[in-house]
Amino acid sequence: MPNDLRARSLQLINLAACLLLAAAVGLMFMQVILRFGFNNPQAWAEEVDRYLFVWSVYFGAVIALVKDTHIRVTVLTDPFGPAGKRWSDILNRWINVISIGFVCYYAWQLAYDNRAMTFYTLPWIPQIIFFLAVPVCMTLMIVYLLVQRQSRTGGT
Repeated sequence: MPNDLRARSLQLINLAACLLLAAAVGLMFMQVILRFGFNNPQAWAEEVDRYLFVWSVYFGAVIALVKDTHIRVTVLTDPFGPAGKRWSDILNRWINVISIGFVCYYAWQLAYDNRAMTFYTLPWIPQIIFFLAVPVCMTLMIVYLLVQRQSRTGGT
């Protein structure tokens, strides 16, 4: 993946995560005002807010993976120097591909199985919108893992 395509796609994912999180916060703020200020809570707001938040969290996980900012424990790799770090990074990448691939496969299957469901409070909106958060973001993670170079071992 060329660097500008990678950077542009990451910007779009970051923008989507920010917009979804801002919408979730705004919607929750509106819900609190309506509930406590006017004693008129909206049942749909909590459900939609939950789904907006889930999407923003999974987009954030993609961003953290691409930027290599997930938490890591290096107590076993630090004593082996750069060579141990390089092998650890290679092993880590393939373990991630396999485990994320496993989650991705079953998430796509779950989304497909629930494609006919609707929101509880908004029956005209398909719930697959919610179920697609995991498989879409896991697929993005796998793509980035397979095409990115080792940035911490000398590559860019």
